[in-house]
Amino acid sequence: MTIATDRATALGVTTNDLGQAGLIFNDAVRLSNGGLWSDPADTSNQLNYASMYEADISALKADVASAIAIGATVNGTAVTPSNANLLTEIQGQLDSLATAAPQAVGNSAAAIAAQGVLHTNEQLILGEVANDANLQTALAGNGVTNPGTGATDQGFQALPAHAADDSAAITAANAGASLSDIGTVFNAATNLADGGLNSSNITEFNGDMKAIAAGLQNFINNGGLAAAQGNSTAEHALAVAEGISDSAAQALTGVHIQTVLNQIELQTNDFDATYAANPNVAARATNDNLLDIIDIVQNDPALAAAAGNPTATAANFTAGTFVPSHDGGFASQPGYLEGTITHYQDNQSQTDFWSSFIAGANNLNNALTAEANGTVHLDSAGLNSLVQQVQGYEQLGASFDGAQGGIFGARFDNELLGGTLKADTSAALQALQDVVNNGGTVSAADASQLVAAGTGYVADAADVSGNNIPNGGGTYVGTSTTVAGASTTQIADANSPTSGNVSGNDQPTNQPVNGLTNDGFGVTDPNTGAGAGSSGSHGAGSGADPGSSPTSMLSSAITSDIAILVQALEGGQTSAIGTAVATLTAAISGNSGNPANPAGSSSGSSSPGGNEGTPVIDTGGAGFSDHSSNFGHHHQFEHMWH
Repeated sequence: MTIATDRATALGVTTNDLGQAGLIFNDAVRLSNGGLWSDPADTSNQLNYASMYEADISALKADVASAIAIGATVNGTAVTPSNANLLTEIQGQLDSLATAAPQAVGNSAAAIAAQGVLHTNEQLILGEVANDANLQTALAGNGVTNPGTGATDQGFQALPAHAADDSAAITAANAGASLSDIGTVFNAATNLADGGLNSSNITEFNGDMKAIAAGLQNFINNGGLAAAQGNSTAEHALAVAEGISDSAAQALTGVHIQTVLNQIELQTNDFDATYAANPNVAARATNDNLLDIIDIVQNDPALAAAAGNPTATAANFTAGTFVPSHDGGFASQPGYLEGTITHYQDNQSQTDFWSSFIAGANNLNNALTAEANGTVHLDSAGLNSLVQQVQGYEQLGASFDGAQGGIFGARFDNELLGGTLKADTSAALQALQDVVNNGGTVSAADASQLVAAGTGYVADAADVSGNNIPNGGGTYVGTSTTVAGASTTQIADANSPTSGNVSGNDQPTNQPVNGLTNDGFGVTDPNTGAGAGSSGSHGAGSGADPGSSPTSMLSSAITSDIAILVQALEGGQTSAIGTAVATLTAAISGNSGNPANPAGSSSGSSSPGGNEGTPVIDTGGAGFSDHSSNFGHHHQFEHMWH
């Protein structure tokens, strides 16, 4: 038989094949990473993890019963476990999981106990399978390429073995001399999160995350990153995958490691604390965040090599056989089945946002690349205008995401608040400031960093929007330089009525848009326990202007545009949203009709942002399919599996 990697097929038929059943178990383990969630249930085409986990365990119980009744196989070949009681023992542990799963959501005493049952029994099953010589030999010989992670998964895939968070491991991680040492603690923390995070284990987990953050900062500052970037074969492999120069690939590796650090800090500063206030959102956010961090490291060849991925060798880079691994630091966890994670169904506000985000990314990439390549030579005014556009683009993402909250925020906080958008922006601003300070001269290092930032913007916008379905159906167009062209529905820039296909569409809320202090509620998931306009403890303060403090460095026009858009989004004002998005996108793309700030204009030089009539520079990131490459930009696998 052929082992199915898609959820519908794997769960659709009872089988005695333990290779097939083991992939379902992998799916369940991954669903439980960070904790199960169930409220709001099945919102915005997002199937809640609690019900999917229960379905996995139910299917596994039937499969194991079949294997006991008629004999076990792996990929159609009969296998007799070394331990004659193995399947009976697993059957009992699955019964415990089935009983505990419905109680495992939340932070009550009963939920914490149930999460402990999930963690313990998942570990027991994996340990028993790993220690059964006959079954392990059969499973290891029938691994399959996981279409979501790129790693080779076998049934009942063991958790990463290079995992420790004892005092010696924490000390080594803090030092930051080795990405492998840092990744060893990360593996331990991620393994700890299987089953759920709660008051019984969050202190240990948070301590691990803080050690990882300190270690990553030392890795960046004290030569570890430079050593990783010196792996010329690895960086060339990344350059080929991204369609950029080797030097730009080195800069992109720097953006990737900064992204990892940003997301670790988001975990410690936001998600960990959210378990006490909103465990549903915290569980979904942590699951996405941890698995995305793994993807970043495992899909950057230089970082994967530094973290100890055994396939990250010069020979494999040259042959194109490097793949993510379950070994080394920041190792791949067991993978989802294909189809477990569904695309997010956007309402009209979200469709407008992603379309603007895509158009802004492509136009910023064109402007940054033109400055890097010398095809445009900006004077001081032009450079400062480009700086403002970069800042405005980051604030667009952060403000919108913070206003949404709920499951939208849980899925995309790590992209829009503290992850690659922040890292790409930091890289772009640093390079642009260098150019300003050097009188307009673009050094080779600054050119590489500008290209890396632009590449990151394009890949991020295309990939993250690719997790979404526009209002009215269709798909997003990651190469578009216009809002109108960024969705195949062609309604992204219109004042089209919002359909009722999303629970909680455009419900008004006065929750502040500071995502790091937001309680997880927002436009798509309003807090029913607080009245509109209440000054809760999770925000920046009642009546705070969402565009005032965070955008104080922007030009007054862009700041105003962002504030107007955010206010329209919060109020669910469809017509106002369309107008605000068009105005802000015009500013970002360099075609604003606002005479107070003709974005991209400069004295005596070409506009850096006037690129709507020019071909999009496709640096490779926007064109990646989900499964066609073994390595590339770190969001390559985000579409289906987070």
